[in-house]
Parts: sequence; structure tokens; C-alpha cells
Amino acid sequence: MHRVPSQEWLDDDLGTSEDIRKSFDDLWRINHWLGGVSGCLRLLDRYFSRRGSRHARILDVGAGDSRLAAHLQSELASRNRSVEFVALDRRLSHLRNGNHSPRMLSRVAADVAHLPFAEKSFDVVMCNLFLHHFSEDETVVLLRQFAGIASDAVLVNDLERNLLPYLFIRVAWPFARSLITRHDGAASVRQAYTRNELAALAVRAGFANFEVERLPAFRLGLSLWKI
Repeated sequence: MHRVPSQEWLDDDLGTSEDIRKSFDDLWRINHWLGGVSGCLRLLDRYFSRRGSRHARILDVGAGDSRLAAHLQSELASRNRSVEFVALDRRLSHLRNGNHSPRMLSRVAADVAHLPFAEKSFDVVMCNLFLHHFSEDETVVLLRQFAGIASDAVLVNDLERNLLPYLFIRVAWPFARSLITRHDGAASVRQAYTRNELAALAVRAGFANFEVERLPAFRLGLSLWKI
């Protein structure tokens, strides 16, 4: 499949409030069952093993309604890891959608091109189902920006462009009950990066110490190491 940049409806709130709520519910099912939770935990487990610490401050960029960040924070706490998540999204309405996140989870509405954080404000900057929204040039800039804010690592969990997930999301009603999700899911797969493309972007961004791995459910994990 060739990469085809596409507009995603949820990014621009192209739907009723009920449509958007249903799409966020779909996204949580997809993250819970199809590699969002398990992939992020795999990347974070490797980070904690590498760092040799049980504490981290983590920025989740493009966090949507922040359910994933809240779940990861709770799951890591159950593993005796002291983790503070900050969930960031461009739209405050997305962060407030459904009020799923506990009060202890900090939420920030900001444009990713103008992140309101100083250098090394976080130990880790991570994103899930986010990087594919951007062109190659934009992705290079974002990776550099994330690495400036992170003192230890940048962790990316995203789709791998492949025909099978493209066909799956168009008919997988249990995971894509919303029309928004069926549209955006297919668009996401079409504009996702392959493993080789993601590695090439990391090199273009100036990184030599990185790993790209395949994660469950046709996902890729990119780890940029500063430690």
C-alpha cells in the first residue's frame, strides 16, 4: 500500500457530540483489545528496565479523552511504579469527553506545534495512534521536539500500514461502531508508516540510538533513547 495522507473526522470534530462520544468509546475498545494498552506497557516496561527506576513523569501527546493515559497510570501503579501522567490534546473538549480520567491525572490542552513545556520537563514523552497524522517532514520536527522535552526517552505506539488492518477496520463492527471510527480507522491505516519508513524518519531526525519493533495487532513501536 502506498501512503495516502487523509483527513480524519475526529480531529476536526466533524460529527455530533453523540457521534464523537461513540468514536471515543470505539477508540478505547481498540486500544484496550488491539494493541494500545499492551503495546504501550511493553514499551514502558522496557524503559523502566533500562533506566533501573520505578518513578517517571510521562507526557502523553495526542491523548484524546485520556482514557489510555489514566489506564496506564493505574496499571503501572499496581506494579509498584510511581508514575505521573500528563495527558495533552489539542482540543479541551476531547480531554473532557466523558470525564473518564481521575482527578489525579493532569490534562493540558495545547497545540503540538507549540508545546508549553521547558526542556527536559518529563522523563518520557509518548504518543499512541498519533504520529501517522503528520507528514514525513512534520514527523521529523515532532520527534526532535519530543526529545527536547524528554530527558530519557520518546516512545511511539502507532499503526503499521498494511492491507489487512485496512480491510478489518472497515467491517469490524464490535470495534468500530461509529461511522467516524470506520472512516478514521481506514484513513489512519492508509497514512500510517511502515517499519522501514519509521526508522528512516528517526535517522532523519538525528537519532542513532533507537529501536523500531512490531507490536501486536499490526502496530509499530518506536523507542528513541537518551539514556
